[in-house]
Amino acid sequence: MTELKALELALLTAPVRSLKVTLVRCVALQPLTSRGTPDYLFTSGRANRYNPAGVRCVYFSEDEATARLEYARRFGNDRGLWQPLGTYFAEVNLTKVLDLDDAKTRAAFKLRPKDLAVAWQLARRPTRTQMLGLAASRGSVAAIRFPSDAARANGLRGFNVVIFHDGVRAPDHVRILGLTKKPLKQWP
Repeated sequence: MTELKALELALLTAPVRSLKVTLVRCVALQPLTSRGTPDYLFTSGRANRYNPAGVRCVYFSEDEATARLEYARRFGNDRGLWQPLGTYFAEVNLTKVLDLDDAKTRAAFKLRPKDLAVAWQLARRPTRTQMLGLAASRGSVAAIRFPSDAARANGLRGFNVVIFHDGVRAPDHVRILGLTKKPLKQWP
């Protein structure tokens, strides 16, 4: 059995939780605004910690401090912190979320602590967490909640959430908050 198939089977019985919170994201302002109207739920399709290339998803943090640390880590403290920063918030209501802070959830996928911290950027093939994201992104799970390496590296406990576009189905939603009751952007 392939690793992907094993993960897909584990998804059928793995514990899930709901997530009804406000999440935050920090990004470089110039790319966010370069095309006129910002696309707050832009999905680049590039590989990241919990998705191989081609998966439509967006990453948020559970608090602003973690979002800023993630931003600084990605762009480098010497470069990224000196450019204008865009910070925005999303109201999320998701019913099927894998919480990798939960030992039973990690056990369902046979994930070890080192699997959660693997250097995915240097991997020659998709990592175990990227394969989990691929399996989850096929519509059975809306998101994965996972510990932030950037927060841990700074002596803090913080969490990130990767939300899969195809997994967000009504009545679930992701809404980018603005000045009015009308969201700036939303899924679905």
